[in-house]
Amino acid sequence: MQQFITRLMVGAMATLAIASPLWAAEKRHTVVMTHQLDDARAGKLAELVARFNESDKRYEIDLKPASAAEADKPTLMVLEGEGEDALRESKQFQPMYQVMSSSGVTLARTGQRDAGIGMTVDSRGRRLALPIGMHTPVLFYNEDAFRAVGLDPSAPPRTWKSLQDALGKLFDAGYACPYTVARPSWVMLDNVSARQNEGVTRRAGRSEELNVNGMLQIRHVALMASWVRARYLHVFDSNQEAEKRFARGECAVIAGSSASWPTLHQSAGFGVGVSQLPYYDDHGNVGGTLADGPSLWAASKRSRNDYRAAASFVRFMLKPENQLAWQRGTGYLPLDAKGLVTAEAVAADQPNLQVASEQLQLADKKAKPIGLSELPRKAKVRAILDEELAAVWADLKPAKQALDTAVVRASAVR
Repeated sequence: MQQFITRLMVGAMATLAIASPLWAAEKRHTVVMTHQLDDARAGKLAELVARFNESDKRYEIDLKPASAAEADKPTLMVLEGEGEDALRESKQFQPMYQVMSSSGVTLARTGQRDAGIGMTVDSRGRRLALPIGMHTPVLFYNEDAFRAVGLDPSAPPRTWKSLQDALGKLFDAGYACPYTVARPSWVMLDNVSARQNEGVTRRAGRSEELNVNGMLQIRHVALMASWVRARYLHVFDSNQEAEKRFARGECAVIAGSSASWPTLHQSAGFGVGVSQLPYYDDHGNVGGTLADGPSLWAASKRSRNDYRAAASFVRFMLKPENQLAWQRGTGYLPLDAKGLVTAEAVAADQPNLQVASEQLQLADKKAKPIGLSELPRKAKVRAILDEELAAVWADLKPAKQALDTAVVRASAVR
């Protein structure tokens, strides 16, 4: 009888030993993460989440597109633009610095000069969300085309005047599309202004109003209009179309997002050079551009285990090896272990991020820092800016009239 009982106990223990890994896996605490990323970057996020789920024995992330998770209550959300602004305004989030500190991790505070990087900090520089997808406009150019017309690819144009001279050589040599721009209003208004230490909004009491009809903005849009008439500049109906034309070699230069590097580098059949966004050397001091993009937010009113799972994933994402894979796969600026955008983590084979990092650090120390503004992030306001610029390209309005009209129309947006 004793031997029978012993055999039963041994068998039961063996069964438990076999089942324990499955039992442990089933008992892992799962939280939902939603996102609105494009397919390529969603795939990179899915790879990161899969590696986390394989490595963490306590927590698991269930990644879903935002559109497919309406019935779920996400703990983590990757948001951008209006969605991010709406969450911040609603206060329905748990500040990321609190999520992390409760798990023993302190995120670094940002300085005043980091104001142009994302919209994820409070007035004291504490991190409300993690800026996992920051990017800024840069200049990409066809190195082969430059060589063909006698331009030095290692010395790209630095000013708008020198870019105009280069575009003239490309046009005279037979290039039908010397220059194009992805996200025209974002580049030509928001970032050209920031590059010269000017903002595109101003305070009006407690509210914010559009301020894109100053001398700098009128000058630049008028210059771009002259390039359209001279056929130096071609503006297409979508950002994707502009990038495709450049990658096919139809357009020799494009101003666009630094995060476009992985796609352009892989699809172009020529060497792709990267340079900073040009500036006006006769318009005050030169500053940096603005970095914007998707950020990782934590929802409010979740359980302690939910926040522990969120903190565990953030720690995992901030590991150097994961940031390296993330920047190479997405083109986004990398973060350090404390959650700060940093040039020190940029890989040597990522010239887009090297240029972007240098450009972002060029803020004029004597000028008031230029930060992102909520108003241009509103879809209706961005549509107004794009529509008015399109009227300029079609030669229906001069630059000043179009920008004056944009300011008036934007004042009605709530």
